[in-house]
Amino acid sequence: MISSKYKSKLLDKKECLTKKLLVIPGYCNVLGGTTVSLLMLAKGFALCGLLENLCVVMHKDSFMEKYFRDAGLDNCIKLIAAANPNKFLQKALQWVGKQPQEFPLLLDNCVWRNYLPILTLAAPSLRLSRRNIYHFCHDLALSYNHIGYIARKITFASLYPGAICNSQFTAEHIRDLMPDIRGILYQPVDFEKFNADSNTTIPDNLQPIINSGARIILTPSRINKPKIVNDKNLRALIPVVANLKAMGENYQAVIIGEDKSPDMIYSRDLQQRAIDAGVEDCFTILPPVLNIEDYYKHADIVVTLAPREPFGRTVVEAIACGVPVVGSNTGGINEILQNFAPNWTVNPDDSLAVAKTIINVAKNSLTKEILVKGKNWVKNQCSLENYAQSMMRLTGLV
Repeated sequence: MISSKYKSKLLDKKECLTKKLLVIPGYCNVLGGTTVSLLMLAKGFALCGLLENLCVVMHKDSFMEKYFRDAGLDNCIKLIAAANPNKFLQKALQWVGKQPQEFPLLLDNCVWRNYLPILTLAAPSLRLSRRNIYHFCHDLALSYNHIGYIARKITFASLYPGAICNSQFTAEHIRDLMPDIRGILYQPVDFEKFNADSNTTIPDNLQPIINSGARIILTPSRINKPKIVNDKNLRALIPVVANLKAMGENYQAVIIGEDKSPDMIYSRDLQQRAIDAGVEDCFTILPPVLNIEDYYKHADIVVTLAPREPFGRTVVEAIACGVPVVGSNTGGINEILQNFAPNWTVNPDDSLAVAKTIINVAKNSLTKEILVKGKNWVKNQCSLENYAQSMMRLTGLV
């Protein structure tokens, strides 16, 4: 519940009754951390009694529209009909230009290369309008080539937004593109869903694994192309499982996430590598689900070995559910774990050390104590209300 001190500040600012934060998301058809965080922002505004002060502009008939409607938060959305994402962004910016100048604009992870010329062309009118412009950086905004970097440099120099980042790690990387960093907001967790207290039915596709007696290593992750900037490093799981099997430990690695590659070639590559390593019986890939919290609650441990993960939503969600996490000693994952479980961080490329850490976490009597500390940290840093209130403050809404 919103504090009385904060509520009095809101009531003192009568303009807040009509002032809105306008949000344009960079991706409307992907289930990922960015989409989840935006829904959590809306929930946070609702919990503060200020949902009317938020307007999320989204692509009509997109996954995001359904996602918000299913959550009962469709009264804070503005739908834009468009043939493709580029047209959507153009129309969304045109619509924003017709709104009162005092409404701040938050561009939510709009770093896709196709968006850059659109944003650059819109920059002069946005700047001349004197509207406050912010950009939420959910990733490192890096490019694979020099031309891409120059394009991003030109775009964000033209816009000169106030940058809000999901971690210090992200802030360090985007500083050259967006030097006006306003703050760090760790991503929120819905504690009504992600907790260790509620009883849940075992998902059907986990039941056979549990019946077999195997301990579940869960890795919720988008299945992407290896060796890219934000490589999820899923290949690193296979030698870890091989080491565990060689030690006589009965673990089943379960990756759950979306694979958008043609004919799911990234998933098939992972499965072939598991066969080559002799661990195909210990390695499972499942499609993405909306009830991911049920999978956390029936996992024994979460392992996430992405070396340059900007934040690591899976870490805070798992900890909220009372599940230990072994994660990379780099990036945002390391930044989170250092607050309560530095011994759970590992070199993501040292498969033997990862396997030994998994075993140690399972057998160490201090694990429960560390989880209590971790859950307290997550509750303090990642509540919906605090996230919404901090966003209001950083964007000048209040």
